[in-house]
Amino acid sequence: MFVSTNSLMNKKLKIDDELFEKAKEVKNRFWRYNEDPRESPYIPVEVSESWIRSKDYNIDPNDTRLKHKLPAEEFKKLLEEKKLLIQTAIPLIKKYLSILNASGHRMTLTDRNGVLLYTTATGNDENDYWPELGTVLRENTIGTSAHELCMNLGQPLQFIGPYNYCVYLEDYIVSAAPIFEENAGIIGSLLIYQLMKDNDHNIMQTHSLGWVSAMAFAIEQQMMLLKANDTLKWNNKMLQATLSIVNGGVITLDKRGIISHINQEGAHILSFDKNKAKDKHISAYIHDASNILMTLKDGLSVNNHELILPKDNTERRYLTTVTPIMDDSNIAEGAVVHLVPIEGIKKLVNDFRGAQASYTFANLVGNSPVFLESIRNAKQFSNNYGNVLIQGESGAGKELFAQAIHNDYRPDGPFVSINCSAIPRNLIESELFGYEGGAFTGAERKGRPGLIELANDGTLFLDEIGDMPLEIQPVLLRVLEEKKVLRIGGQRYIPVNFRVIAATNQNLRTMVAEKTFREDLYYRLAVFKLRIPALRERKEDILELTDFFIKRVCRKIGINKNPDLSSAVKKTLLEYPWPGNVRQLENTMVYAVTMAQNGIINLRNLPDDILLPETVKVESADTLTMDDAERIAIEKAMIRAANSVATAADILGISKSTLYYKLRKYKIPSN
Repeated sequence: MFVSTNSLMNKKLKIDDELFEKAKEVKNRFWRYNEDPRESPYIPVEVSESWIRSKDYNIDPNDTRLKHKLPAEEFKKLLEEKKLLIQTAIPLIKKYLSILNASGHRMTLTDRNGVLLYTTATGNDENDYWPELGTVLRENTIGTSAHELCMNLGQPLQFIGPYNYCVYLEDYIVSAAPIFEENAGIIGSLLIYQLMKDNDHNIMQTHSLGWVSAMAFAIEQQMMLLKANDTLKWNNKMLQATLSIVNGGVITLDKRGIISHINQEGAHILSFDKNKAKDKHISAYIHDASNILMTLKDGLSVNNHELILPKDNTERRYLTTVTPIMDDSNIAEGAVVHLVPIEGIKKLVNDFRGAQASYTFANLVGNSPVFLESIRNAKQFSNNYGNVLIQGESGAGKELFAQAIHNDYRPDGPFVSINCSAIPRNLIESELFGYEGGAFTGAERKGRPGLIELANDGTLFLDEIGDMPLEIQPVLLRVLEEKKVLRIGGQRYIPVNFRVIAATNQNLRTMVAEKTFREDLYYRLAVFKLRIPALRERKEDILELTDFFIKRVCRKIGINKNPDLSSAVKKTLLEYPWPGNVRQLENTMVYAVTMAQNGIINLRNLPDDILLPETVKVESADTLTMDDAERIAIEKAMIRAANSVATAADILGISKSTLYYKLRKYKIPSN
């Protein structure tokens, strides 16, 4: 009789010989006369329908040759795929090997597709047709079987030998149970084969059904534990790897404030052995841990709190974030503390605000003797810690030299650039020195570090230093002398270590004489003085710079072929005085490349201030007559039209004959 775990017949049943023989008879009549087994009261409908399908597969019930076997490589691949199932099931099966052998039982393991993965059968008996590992035991290969039905029905079951389609399995009572995997459904089956000896088939051993069901459940649970353990190991390894590369220290606390985990950087910050830190209270290492303990008490986060810790006979500042770990009742059961050196945050802030130094000495373009002399001096100054005063006209490249010196001296430190003329007078003190929270109306609650503080371990570039307010100069001098800064509203001096590079287009010595610049500050800044020549002083570099800027502009706007300069343009560029220096030349090339056509930069492609004679450019509008204005307009149009009267007339919106008349009137050459 067919028995399943949710059947009313799931109990120890006595089966008489008549029932056993009737089942065999029904199957024989089905084979020979094609009688429908579903009409028989002796055969469960699931078995009957499987018999019908097996016959449709043309399976020979008397064939003992199990020839459907996976190729070796395919079976090897399958074993690897089912590694977790095999490694879980086989050790459990082997625990009962002695009982199985003593009782004449056999136990097998298949995958979801009926492939035999493991068996306790030896196959030593010459009449034993037991299949080899890798054999495919499906309904379409061996016909009706217990393991196929148990997986199709999704429940354990047991049936007697005649229910098996093939004759060679008729002497077995089979108990089968499907094996489930979480989120994957049925992944295999576990079976116990009990050989029925003479006169033994009248007792159905239902205890084996409970046995195989319990073992299948144990396999499922063990697989879940192994997967959970593997996941836990993976998560732990991933957490360890993550914490090892997290910037700064990471400390995990329980609800009492006891350290449960700390990464290597955190141990370094708190100056103790990482392996000895666990189970110690955080207050043993952080004297003022009130903010951290408050988070454990009220469950509120602490963001960007400044924490001061002693380190190597000095003080180090850290930006602290404390994040609570909440339970299901929204009560803090622990916290994660993140400590980041403020210096690293400051450098990051500087990078984001565009304060990084990108130029090196290799990026400075020019080969004129006077320019090369400036580079040699700058390189010599960069190897010394003394402050540098760079003098030169606007647009000459003073900040480029400052960046090059910084990258040669302290390339890993921040480069903080301050334009002293651009900061409003009433804000310059707070911008330079920073302030504590609530120091004045409008101050941020947490306070803010000043630009000088941000320059720690790097370079402070004071551009347009001549515009520094006189009342701020003594405070700046004190910072330069003492190498420490006091925030507005603060009571603690913050040590800073930086190099100053100042730049100006003014004569500071004259300003000192006029009492508009402090003499002591001047000498503090001008340890080394570097002069940057104006562009008109190094005409040899003009065409080289022009070529450099043309290539850069073309690269930025996506022009594949760099335009060439006409001979007239080269002559104009070399003769022009360049009051705006290198900056003006760069802007001129941006305009010229944009306006150029046919791969040539002609005179008409240059800006007006380059084309018009100096005498015309400086004429005051108050002294211009109508004729003067007309003459200037015609001159500009002729230059733009490359002396083409027709083109110039179109530009001016007049006829060619009128333009010829005007050219003669103002004696403007047209050839």
